[in-house]
Amino acid sequence: MTIHDLAKTLEEWAPRRIAWERDNVGLQVGDGNRTVHRALITLDVTPQIVEEAIKKKVDLIISHHPLLFRAPRNITTGDTLGAMLLQLLEHRIAVYSAHTNLDFVKDGVSFVLAEKLGLKEIGFLSPLSDQTAKLAVFVPVGHVDQVAQAMSEAGAGVIGEYTDCSFRLRGTGTFKGSASANPFLGKKGKLETTEETRLEMIAPRAQIPTIVAAMKRAHPYEEVAYDVYPLMNPDPNHGIGAVGNLPKATTLRKYLQIVKQTLKTQSVRFAGELGQSVQRVAVCGGSGSDLLEEAINAGADAFVTADVRYHAFHDADGRIALIDAGHWETEHLILKPLAQRVDRAAKESRTDLEVLITRYSTNPIHTF
Repeated sequence: MTIHDLAKTLEEWAPRRIAWERDNVGLQVGDGNRTVHRALITLDVTPQIVEEAIKKKVDLIISHHPLLFRAPRNITTGDTLGAMLLQLLEHRIAVYSAHTNLDFVKDGVSFVLAEKLGLKEIGFLSPLSDQTAKLAVFVPVGHVDQVAQAMSEAGAGVIGEYTDCSFRLRGTGTFKGSASANPFLGKKGKLETTEETRLEMIAPRAQIPTIVAAMKRAHPYEEVAYDVYPLMNPDPNHGIGAVGNLPKATTLRKYLQIVKQTLKTQSVRFAGELGQSVQRVAVCGGSGSDLLEEAINAGADAFVTADVRYHAFHDADGRIALIDAGHWETEHLILKPLAQRVDRAAKESRTDLEVLITRYSTNPIHTF
C-alpha cells in the first residue's frame, strides 16, 4: 500500500474538502508513491515523535495536528520546525495530517469523545451547511438506471446512512438537431418529442465535476441537459461537534468526575452548579467554545470542550454547564480508532503494514 493509497482510503471517510478552509490537511512531507510498511499515529509531530519514528524505522507519521500549518520562511537547523523537517527528509519519513476533516466527520474526534463520555443517540452539534449540491439530469426512459448507477459510483446519492438515493419524475422532452447533429433519437432537422425522466441526486459540491463526467459517459445523448443547484441543507454526513444523551441523568459533580476519569486529567475548569442535573451533553474536541450558543440551542445541560475563554464562562453562567477539559485531553482519544481504521484498510488491501500508536504524550500543558 502506498501513501497515496492509504490517504485515499482515509479521505473516503474524512474527505479533505470538508476541512476548514484555512487548514492544511493531507500529505505534508514525503513521496506519496512510496510503499508504507510501518506507520506511527500521533496527535502532534514534535521532536520527540520524530525521534521515536526514526528509532522504530517508521515510513509514515499520521498526525491529527498539521506539522505545516503555516508555510515556513526557511528550513534550517536553526529552529525546531526546520530541524524536524530535515530529519524527516533525511530518514525518508513522510507526514500525513488529518485535522479539521477528522473533526468534522462521523466517528471522528468529537463522536469518539461523546462515546467515551457515555453519550448515546449521538448526532452532530452543528452540521455543515454548504457542502452539497443537487444534480438534475434529463434521461430518456430505459436509460435511467445506468445513468443513476454511474452517478452513484462517482459519489452522488449519499444521504446519511443511505446510498443510491434519487428522485425520478416522468415528463416530455423536445429537441431539434441541426444539420451537424447526430441525435440518439429521431432525425436531424426535425422537432422531436420523447418521454424522459428527470433524475435528481444529492452530491458533494467538490465532487460535482467528477460526477457530471461519469453521468455524461453513461448518458446516451450527444448533448446532455442537466442542472446543478447549490444547497444550504444541513449535511447529515459532516458537521462540527456532537451532542447526545446520557442513559440517565446525573449531577454535574458526578459528571465532572466521569470526565476527569475518562480523559485521565487531574483537573477541569467549569462554570455551573455542582448539584444541577445533567443528561443531555454537547461536546467538541479541541477548541470549541465558539459553539456555545449551538450547545444551548440543542438543549444541552452541559458542554465539554477545551481552550475556553474567560468571557465564554460568563456567557454560559446560568444557561449551561461549561466544562474545559483540555485540548489534548479531548482529542487524544481518536488515536486508537484512527490506528484501527488504518490497520483495517491495510488488511482489506492485503498489505503488510504495522500500525503503531505513539507511547508519548504530546501535551505541552501541565498542572501544578
